[in-house]
Amino acid sequence: GSGTRSSLGVGSGRASATNVATAAAGAGWLARSMSPSGAITDSYSHLANAGDTANAIVVLVSAGVGANQVKAGTLWLEQNFAPFVLYRGADNPGRLGEVILAAVAAGADPLHFGGRAESDNLVARLEKTEKLSGRAAGSFGSGVNLNAFNQSLALLALGASKSLGKGTRLGAAYLSGLQCTDAGWEYSRITATAPCTKPNPKNYSSPDTNTTALAVMALIEVGGRIAHSPLGFFQGSQEANGSFALYGVAVGQQGDPNSTAYVIQALLALHALGNPLFVRAGTTPEQALARFQLGCKAPSSERGEFSAFGAASQLATLQAVPAAAGVTLPVGRRVLSAAEPRLSCGAS
Repeated sequence: GSGTRSSLGVGSGRASATNVATAAAGAGWLARSMSPSGAITDSYSHLANAGDTANAIVVLVSAGVGANQVKAGTLWLEQNFAPFVLYRGADNPGRLGEVILAAVAAGADPLHFGGRAESDNLVARLEKTEKLSGRAAGSFGSGVNLNAFNQSLALLALGASKSLGKGTRLGAAYLSGLQCTDAGWEYSRITATAPCTKPNPKNYSSPDTNTTALAVMALIEVGGRIAHSPLGFFQGSQEANGSFALYGVAVGQQGDPNSTAYVIQALLALHALGNPLFVRAGTTPEQALARFQLGCKAPSSERGEFSAFGAASQLATLQAVPAAAGVTLPVGRRVLSAAEPRLSCGAS
């Protein structure tokens, strides 16, 4: 609720003007990389990828561009989401959540996504994955499909689709209970009684910035409770250059655009992005994120794309643009232009 928002942070929730151009160029690169069918291909398998396509729709809407690609991408997703949302034979709440978030951003109906069959009601399918009683009441998915990240995506999707009944309240309470005393959330910690792991980047355990940021956005969206202010957790995870890494400041780890973007979005949701505590060596998180974008020295096909660990990365671009645009999740429908913006690089 609003009390959660105002009590945890100070400062503005708006993106700086400098990053609007960054977001536009990133979105333009993404629009040009989508295939005529509307799908985006996975940069590793080179096959059409429903998850990346869903995320690309959210990205373009967040930047307000790529109207034609959003339309084509949504039509493609309506016809091709079915295999994606199933994982090991069961509906995966996080994947259903991603498709719902894309549907809402594109102005499509998540209750009739691509048809009027029962299987096209994404919200009902998502709600069916939730346990409503017992020790795990409020948890979405089970087995390999249950984790705090998927839980957050499920709640963001229900918030976006305005499905705010008892199930959403139970789900928020369940997610709230998974917060560790250091104020972070751990991806694979699924019971409030399990001890929180001490940070160890070698075995990918312990609370991390990405899961924490998504949980914060989800709980704020559905009016859930955040027991411990996550600002200190994020502060402790910030690198000297203003960026953020997955497991905080650890030996051999450097900030990356994905984690930086997630934290920016969480700070936006907390109205804490303008907090001077997050300025490192004169660099704000938004400026740190913008530095990951490939500029005019890059090959023209990569300009506007974001890089991760020195290499151009489609995934980093999908993650970075909404944060650069100053948009937190979920992203609402908006009027889009058909533009595919490019970086202004003079005559080159």
